[in-house]
Parts: sequence; C-alpha cells; structure tokens
Amino acid sequence: MYHLKKMIALMGAVLSIWLVPASAAAQQAEPSDAQAFLVTPLSFVKQLDLDFGDIVPGDTPGVITMDSAGNVSVTGGVIHLEGTQQPARFAGFGAFRQTVLINVDANSYILTRNGGTETMVMDTLLIGSQPPIIINTNPRRFRIINPDGFFFFTIAGRLQVPANAVPGTYEGEFAVTLEYE
Repeated sequence: MYHLKKMIALMGAVLSIWLVPASAAAQQAEPSDAQAFLVTPLSFVKQLDLDFGDIVPGDTPGVITMDSAGNVSVTGGVIHLEGTQQPARFAGFGAFRQTVLINVDANSYILTRNGGTETMVMDTLLIGSQPPIIINTNPRRFRIINPDGFFFFTIAGRLQVPANAVPGTYEGEFAVTLEYE
C-alpha cells in the first residue's frame, strides 16, 4: 500500500474579458473573471475560501458558528448579516472506494486585521461529511463513494469575536492535508 500526501494547490486561470458594444452611443466596459479548477489523480484543489461574512461587533464578545453547508448561528454580542458567508470548498480526485485521510495543521487559528494588530480566534473546524464531524490534527478517514473518483468537501468552523472589535477585514490561513491510501 502506498501513501501520497498532497497539500492545497490552487491551479486556475483567471481571464478578464472586456465587452464593448458595437454602437458608439453610451459605451461602457465591465470586467468579468473566469476560473478553471484542474484536478489530477490523487490530488485536490481549493475552490472557495472560508468566509464568515459581514459582522457587526457588540459591547460584549460573541461567537459565530458556521456549519458545513454555510448556515450560521450567533451567540453573545455580535450580529451577523445573512447571505455573505460561505464554507471553504475543495475538490479531489482519487479512485472509487479509495480511502482518504483529511486533516488540518492546527486546532485553532488567529485571524489578524489587515493593516492592524487586532485578532480573532477561529477554531472547531467542521468538515462537510455525512454526518458533519469536527476535523483537527488527527486525520479523519473517508472513503470515495463516487464511481468516477471525484469528490468534494467543505470546511467551516467557529469564530470568536471580541467585544468592540475594530472594524476591518480579518484574515488567517489554515492548511488542509489529504493522504490517499
């Protein structure tokens, strides 16, 4: 039996297209992006980043929990503006009935405000499986059930928002590892 480890690799092409009307009367151009995700055997790619969406901090700390489908629940002094969130989404390609181990590099992550030093903690990462389970540094074992070998999974989690958090964009990274057995 052999083991192959593949780390996140984003393989895509972005194409900007400018459409110009044939008439010279009120011309306007708008850019548009196109992407292609290429998945080779025994690999996987990130399709979407995890995004907790737009948040209004309160006078007391709060917690936003996102499930693997992108639904959120809120506790404490924080307001979440619906419709702006999404879980991370990945696509992989192995063989029918092949076992895949999935894990992340840590159990909690620090998100830092762009242009500042303020932080928030993201933890309790959840993988989109049936049923959804918490994923951590201990690999979780899954079996590819699609006869074509393609599979998709999402990752969501929990964000701890401090009281009176400074407005801005908070970002951090987490690494996902797949091991095909």
